Order: sequence, then C-alpha cells, then structure tokens
Amino acid sequence: MRPQRPLGRPSWLPLVSAAAVNAAAGTIFAWSVLLPALSGEFARPADELGIVFSTALVVFALAVLFGGTWVDLHGPRRAATVAGVASGSGLAASALAGNVLMLNVGFGVLFGFGSGLAYLSAVTCATTRGGGRRAHAIAVVVASYAAGPVAAAPFGAAPVDRRGWRTTLAVAAGDVSAVLLTASRGLPGPAETRPAGSVTDPGDTIGDAVALSSLWLLFFATAAPGLLAFAYAAQIATERGVSPGAAGVVVALMAAGNVAGRLLSSPLSVWPGLFLAMWLALAALLIALAALAWSPSAPSTVLSLLLLSLQYGLVSALLPAATREVSGDGRFGAAYGRVFSSFGAAAVVGPALGALLHDGLDGYAAGFRASLVGAVAAVLALIVYQRRLRIGRRAARQVRRH
Repeated sequence: MRPQRPLGRPSWLPLVSAAAVNAAAGTIFAWSVLLPALSGEFARPADELGIVFSTALVVFALAVLFGGTWVDLHGPRRAATVAGVASGSGLAASALAGNVLMLNVGFGVLFGFGSGLAYLSAVTCATTRGGGRRAHAIAVVVASYAAGPVAAAPFGAAPVDRRGWRTTLAVAAGDVSAVLLTASRGLPGPAETRPAGSVTDPGDTIGDAVALSSLWLLFFATAAPGLLAFAYAAQIATERGVSPGAAGVVVALMAAGNVAGRLLSSPLSVWPGLFLAMWLALAALLIALAALAWSPSAPSTVLSLLLLSLQYGLVSALLPAATREVSGDGRFGAAYGRVFSSFGAAAVVGPALGALLHDGLDGYAAGFRASLVGAVAAVLALIVYQRRLRIGRRAARQVRRH
C-alpha cells in the first residue's frame, strides 16, 4: 500500500519551496550591480572591493561543508530558517556599513553563510526527498539558484541608481529573509529514522573516501575555468573583437547557458544516464577550453564561453546525484558538503589563475590553456569515481547476502 501524505501538504510544495529558497539565496551573485555605487562611496576601485564577493563565496562553501551533518540530523526546514535569519541580518548589516570591513562582515560572512546553508537545504531536499522524479527535482532546484541573480540584477540596478545602495540592500534584506523564512515552512523536517550508512560502504557513515575525493577534484577542475570565464567574461569578449555593447550580451548569454545546463541535467541523467551525462559535460569542457586557448576569433569566443557556462551548469546539477550514488540519502548532506567544498577552492583559483596569466598579447588564453590540465585531471577523476562506485556496489551486495 502506498503511504499517504500528511493532510494539507500537497506533493509539489517541497519542490516549489526548495526552488524559492535557492532563488532567494542565489541573489548573492547580483553583487556586481552594487559595485559602481560602492566604489564611489568608499573611494575604492571596484577591483579592491572584489574581496567582499570572494569572502562570500568562500564562506558559502564552508557553510555547505560544515552544515552537512547538521542538515542530515535536523532537516532542510530548520536549516533554511537559520539561513533566512543569517541572510537578512547580513544584508541589513551591509546597508549600515560604514567601511569595507563591515561590508565584508555583513555581505561576505553573514550573507555568504546564509546563502550557502540555504543552498544546502534546498539541494538536500531535492536529492533525498525527490522520489521517482529526483532528477527533475534536482534540475529545477539547482537551476533556480542560477536564475535568482538573473532575475534580481535588473531589479537591483534601477533602485541603486534611484535610491542608493543602502536603501537597496535594506529592501533586499527584508525581501530575501521573507522568502527564505516563508519557503522554509514547505521544506521537510528531520528524517524519522537516524541517518544510515552509505551505499558504497555500509560500515562507513559518509561513503567511499576515494570516490568522494574524485568528485571533489572533478568539480574543482570543471568549476575553476567556468568561474574564470564568469569573472572576466566582458573583458575576454572585448579583447577578442566583441564590441563593448555586445559584451554585455555575452555575459547574459553565459548566465542563460548556466541555467540551461542545469535544466538539461534532468533529461540527460535519465537518458542517456548519469555517467554518460557527466562524460558529455567533460567533452564540452575540453572543446570549450581548447577553442578559448587557441581560437581567438570573436564568433568562436562567444560560442566557447556559452558552451563553458553550459557545462558548468550541467556539472553543478549532476553533482548532487553523483554524490548520492556514494552516500545514499541518510548521509547525503555531510557527503555533499565535503564534495562541494571544492567550489570554494575553485572560486579563488579560477579567477586568480586568469589574472595571474593574463598578458597584453595573449589575453586570457594562457589561463584557459592551464585549465586544460585540470580538465584532463577531471577525466581521470571520473574514471576513478566510476570504478570505486562499481567496487562499492559489489561489496554492498556481498554484505546483504551474508
């Protein structure tokens, strides 16, 4: 007999709530609309204010890393509630900031923490409670995080010009916290049973360390070049012959490609399957990086940047399902936190690599050539991951027989 849902709780509510939580948390990537006003207020060049956004990304990754076990024990609902309080407090503190240090504490630390915890709660809900439509749930929820800043940026730029950045952040504090706190009520609470062992190793509470390390390396190697491209997209395009006006269109295309890649994860992970979808993503990465490294024409650059953003979104959406193959549902939060910590490293290394290797003659091509080394490492990591998964499944079957 099929178990009945609790009365008054429609089946679509957790998915819609998780998508809303992630969309609100994703507004952290609308940071750039504040930069011109902040630069004038604090008399600092925009490049120097980038430390605030870098701090936010690192804290975001740390929140996912260290919040995993807590989410496994207490459930996505409570985590999203804490995220709502932290995010609202961080944005409010940013609106009152009198210097860059306070801005870094408010936006970088508090909002970064809230955004990371919200992302973890939403992805955990979609991955462990998605049921038979898990691939669809993951795709929608992960895509909503990328769609959040796309929708928020136009609505943020106009108020900054008219009312100032402080008022904009104050309004954002109320809006983001309201969405997170309201949507959190639709997320599930803690699991009724204590988290069980992993799929690949029933005696381990997290899963095969080698398989998880392989996923860490794979995501780092695929995310770093994507974040390099997102950090300098307009400059890369203009250096290669794209007009300044059209460069903004390139940035918008990359944002759309990121969302599209996340949505494509659903049909690709169902057919032709998760593993083949991951191989397709790596093939797209190699093609895009090779073109960006050695084909400097404007049309090739635009298409390659779009392909790079598409694979970045695709791998981001496939990662939860790949992690669950190792951890199972019970310890997914902790395992995913460990794997996703690679995002923090990629957020630092990718843009830094582009800046370090940039020169007047070659532009960012050297950075993309260096990224190809990481792409090869990602191929090896995927091979190891698949092998470890097969070994773990055989061991799990033998344990069940005995």
